[in-house]
Amino acid sequence: MKRWMLLPLAVLMFLPANLAAQEDAAPTWWAVFNEQVAPANVAAFEANSAAMHEVILANAPEGMVYYTLSGPESGYSYAIPMESMADFMKMNEQWMGMVNQIGWEKWEEMQASDLVEHSSMNFYVEMPDASYHPEGYMESLPDKPVRHYDWLYPKPGMETEVNEMLKEWVAMYAEHGIDSGWTAYQAVTGEDLPLVVLITPAETASAYYMMSEEVDEMLGEAGQELMMKSMSMLRKFEHNEQMYRPDLSLVPDEM
Repeated sequence: MKRWMLLPLAVLMFLPANLAAQEDAAPTWWAVFNEQVAPANVAAFEANSAAMHEVILANAPEGMVYYTLSGPESGYSYAIPMESMADFMKMNEQWMGMVNQIGWEKWEEMQASDLVEHSSMNFYVEMPDASYHPEGYMESLPDKPVRHYDWLYPKPGMETEVNEMLKEWVAMYAEHGIDSGWTAYQAVTGEDLPLVVLITPAETASAYYMMSEEVDEMLGEAGQELMMKSMSMLRKFEHNEQMYRPDLSLVPDEM
């Protein structure tokens, strides 16, 4: 997280013009930064991140927010919620002001770039019609710190079909009254597009898979048929989990 701050504004050039100009409060945007750390360096990276987090807490301006998650496969992710791309510009200004307050020399001394094997940054935008939010659904729950990710890579030219397929899943879940939900996001930037990500909160990774098996039984043959149809539209499918890290996040107390 410390290595990606103060990104050049030129990153906006990678966005489609109609998305980069969007100022509507909906749907929700996220800027997500990721850092991959070798297993041998995790302990040192954790210690460095904890120390830097204390410095950030002491100097962060009001309103600056990011959620930190980590997982053995996906590394460390830092997710910043945005209502529009204008918030991305605001985020850069916040970081610059904070680092000026800390002091650039001290900030550079706290970096641990040698512990990071790979870093990336991408934008994601929520897909409300492809998300399933049953009554009472809340994405951020203290008793559900795990996030299960399903990474769907549509075949070229089948983005619309995949979106319609997700709506079928929403309808099927609703018909059966399933109380576990997910939020769908479209990746706007990245190295392997098109990409849609489904995020499901869970108490633990094992709890997610137990729930998934129960849902499969409830949906029965109709669910199996829709799954086969779904997979035929994808060139690749991946999944993994991350754990929410409040100890490395910056969020208001009420969140």
